[in-house]
Amino acid sequence: MNAILIRAQAPDPDRIPRIKLANETPKQAWWFMGTFIGLVAVGHFAALAHAYATRNRPARPAADVPPSLRWKTVRVKRIPLALLNVYRTIAFRWAISINFLGAYTINTAEFLLAGVYFTVLFCWTRLQATNLEGMKYDPKYWANRCAHIAAVQLPLNAALGMKNNPLSFLTGVSFDKLEHLHRATARVLVVMFWVHGAGRIILPLGDDRHTYWFHIGATATTALTILAIMSVRPIRVRAHESFMYAHTILGVLGLAGACVHAAEFGYTPSSIAHFSTATDSELVNRYPYLVWPAMFVWGLDRVIRLVRVLLVNSQLIDHDPRRITSRATVSVLPNPGFMRILVEAPHYMIWQPGQSMYLTLVGAYATSVLESHPFTIANVPGWAALLGDEGESADVDGLHPASFPAFLDGPYSSPPVVRGYERVLFICGGSGVSFALPLFLDLVHAATLGQNVCCTRAVFVWAIRDREQIDWIADTLVRALTAVDASVEAAKGLDVEVRVHVTKSVEYTQATEPLAVDLEQGEAEKDKEAESPAKRDASVDDSVGTTRERLLSLPDVSLVEGRPNLDEIVRGEIASMHGGSIGINVCGTTELATGVRNALNNPLERFKDVAKGGPSVVLHVEGFGNA
Repeated sequence: MNAILIRAQAPDPDRIPRIKLANETPKQAWWFMGTFIGLVAVGHFAALAHAYATRNRPARPAADVPPSLRWKTVRVKRIPLALLNVYRTIAFRWAISINFLGAYTINTAEFLLAGVYFTVLFCWTRLQATNLEGMKYDPKYWANRCAHIAAVQLPLNAALGMKNNPLSFLTGVSFDKLEHLHRATARVLVVMFWVHGAGRIILPLGDDRHTYWFHIGATATTALTILAIMSVRPIRVRAHESFMYAHTILGVLGLAGACVHAAEFGYTPSSIAHFSTATDSELVNRYPYLVWPAMFVWGLDRVIRLVRVLLVNSQLIDHDPRRITSRATVSVLPNPGFMRILVEAPHYMIWQPGQSMYLTLVGAYATSVLESHPFTIANVPGWAALLGDEGESADVDGLHPASFPAFLDGPYSSPPVVRGYERVLFICGGSGVSFALPLFLDLVHAATLGQNVCCTRAVFVWAIRDREQIDWIADTLVRALTAVDASVEAAKGLDVEVRVHVTKSVEYTQATEPLAVDLEQGEAEKDKEAESPAKRDASVDDSVGTTRERLLSLPDVSLVEGRPNLDEIVRGEIASMHGGSIGINVCGTTELATGVRNALNNPLERFKDVAKGGPSVVLHVEGFGNA
């Protein structure tokens, strides 16, 4: 009988420390991310509490204001507030402008967050990667660890792209602004997956490179890489609908492939219970950090949106529970490319001024039922009387409104809180008025109710291309300004100024990408639609012209030919204040936002001004378009 001798293989001394590091470093990276998010959340809730606690404080007595509005020397007690303004200036107003197949910007905070995220993940990937023989950056230490760290970051990446975003609640940053970080983190994770693949290729794979799990992993990484390339703004903007379809297909393919790839090594849901009792030797094939939580987060967002759509559109607790869609009436505004949509919504639906809805029109065109587009809600809850009997749902340019069944999804976004400031400045261009108008109406509404008494001045600057565009909101502004004059409380405390600039140019007023247009709801429009078309046709031209004339005849309204001097407007409002705070809200083209940022981007100037008694400045720039 012949004996078969098998030579025992020497144990790998790096095995146990390598496994322990692979277990601990993803946890440490997540603790770092969680701590940072927690700190931002604490700051957000503290600022929110302060805003609500002080929003009804009385206005400052005129006797407390020095004649020159500024002290000659710096006051020590105002240095912390001055430093806060310096931080805001550097973090959010310094921006990198990129002109490549279109103009877009990224501010310092977004750039640094992406850079820090990249640095943190790769530092933990290469942390303690020296083996016991003294070889630095041994691929056995970092190749798999890189994939583990990237895999556990996938749920965070998915959460950053959710519309029902828990991070928006924690940080106060709207989901559409978090999409910048969603794309940035996704690109970092794609790089990490390729680093993982390169590390595994450096190591001897033998026949592994021909196995299905290797091919699936490479396919998943390739799918995510293609998606990352398509997400580059010039490509995304020019083929936005194609990108949305590709995002779903490639995203699901990438996550599913990564899940199957990880399952080959025991990284499945069944590993969770086993891991708690596993021995060190069993840790080689069991790992608690999985890919599937990212798929769960993605699916949860879809389920929440479906439930929300059913509640908003089916009107289950309203008078007509059998209907599963809302009704939308689309009107063309007096400028090509713009429209106004009036929709029905249940009485129990509430929203904040400046929020948006996603709207799906059924039957508008061949693929409309598959597409959902963001629309800004251009009115304010509780002000149906303001939008009353003369709504703008009538014909414009001879085109009758078209009515479609529609699905509403929302409301979404985290608009700024404009109450609590001594002065508020709104600057908008073109259809950006749909964001600024409801915030302005909210201030006026509060003033008529005797609330937000600390606010003494509201300035509304609107740059439009043609004079006819005034008709978009003329009726609404007339009612709002009339309400201010008629209210004793508002007339005493709130000074309102409306400036309409007719530029005759595309700059400041017209976007080069899909627009977020107006969305309103109200009972008054339903009565208007019941009128005969002939009656509406006869009254539109007269009513629109009369309303525009009424608006321009008001003492608080001025019509200016030419582009607004943004530097002069912003600096003038700041210079005429002593102490307190001013909120500046901008919605328009990149040129408009850049012009306002440039007026506020000198940190030394902001420090001196605030320290000598100038107002604290809070700037909010709303994105223009949906890409």
